[in-house]
Amino acid sequence: MNAKTATCSNRTSLIATFGAVFAALLLFLFQVKTVQAAGFGLYTDSSGVSVKAGESLSFPLYVSGLSQSESEIDLAVASMPDGFTGFFKRNNYEVSRVHASAQSSESIATFQLTVPREISEGRYEIVLRATDGDGQESTLPLFLQITELESGESNFTVEYPDQEGVTGTSFTYSTTIANNTLTDQTYSFSYDAPAGWQISFGSGTDGTQISSVDIASGSSQGITITATPPERTQAGDYEIKCSATSSRESLETALHIKILGTYDLDISTADGRLSLDANANRESPVTLRLTNSGNIDLSNINLTSNAPTGWEVTFDESTVDILEAGATREIQAKIKPGSDALTGDYLTVISAASADQSATAEFRVTVKTQTSFGIVAVLIILAVIAGLFYVIKKYGRR
Repeated sequence: MNAKTATCSNRTSLIATFGAVFAALLLFLFQVKTVQAAGFGLYTDSSGVSVKAGESLSFPLYVSGLSQSESEIDLAVASMPDGFTGFFKRNNYEVSRVHASAQSSESIATFQLTVPREISEGRYEIVLRATDGDGQESTLPLFLQITELESGESNFTVEYPDQEGVTGTSFTYSTTIANNTLTDQTYSFSYDAPAGWQISFGSGTDGTQISSVDIASGSSQGITITATPPERTQAGDYEIKCSATSSRESLETALHIKILGTYDLDISTADGRLSLDANANRESPVTLRLTNSGNIDLSNINLTSNAPTGWEVTFDESTVDILEAGATREIQAKIKPGSDALTGDYLTVISAASADQSATAEFRVTVKTQTSFGIVAVLIILAVIAGLFYVIKKYGRR
């Protein structure tokens, strides 16, 4: 072999060696790139869940295998079924890019997802995509199993929704709110009632009034509702709609009340005076006025009296069979003091009562000495004086 041939052989060997080294280097770099790509990943705690139509849920997101100690991560939704809505959230802000540290195990963001209310049962897939600063991508599929057609399975129920009573009665209802959603809910109360009605919501045995209540997922809470109608509410049927509203649902229940009416009875006199003058053993007439001030007819109203011993009180009509709502009836009463009644003021009580309502009136009766007896007494005294004067004049000088 000559020198020229040896030189060519060495060059060929050198080129082959360099090519082998270059190929090995490319293979190494490719493997490193592959390992790095395979190492970067986007994941969450639970990627497969069962939910109800209309539910809102959150997925905390994490990354692993970052090629750098610090990196900017771009977040996007790669695919999502029609009707679903979702966005990435961090620190109460909607985001599309976040900063991540390879040394941190904290969540980089949260994916907020809302399932449509009108959706068929079945299995649905949402795919999220994360891209790091080196352009590496990682996808995360989320699988949702829709288990029910309807949302809002929570309910607001009342034990006895129909009640009745007279005006002035307070009606109390025992209700229950059941939170059947997958998240804790805060329900605020409101109502739609006729003007003047007072509605209050209470919780617990102490009757503390509340305007809202916190109910954990899958739990229920008893609520007491008190409805008080205004004074003199007309008889009839009334409905009160009560609502418990949270951030995701509005629950309603209806209370039904039948007002039987107002019972009210007044007793007075035609001129409004509750005093009179009378003489012993003589009747003094009084015109009583019975008024049904309520909105329900009163029946079998009995008149009675409570007077001093030896006195008599009579009525020309001691029982009123029916007194219509708003009507007035005049009744003549006669008060007769006892024969031994002395001059002075006395109290006589007259009452009117039915099975549903009663009323009383107190009369001040002033007993006076009769004028004729006074005149006779004066004449007797004058006669005695005249007799004494005559006796003194006739026999006084002897």
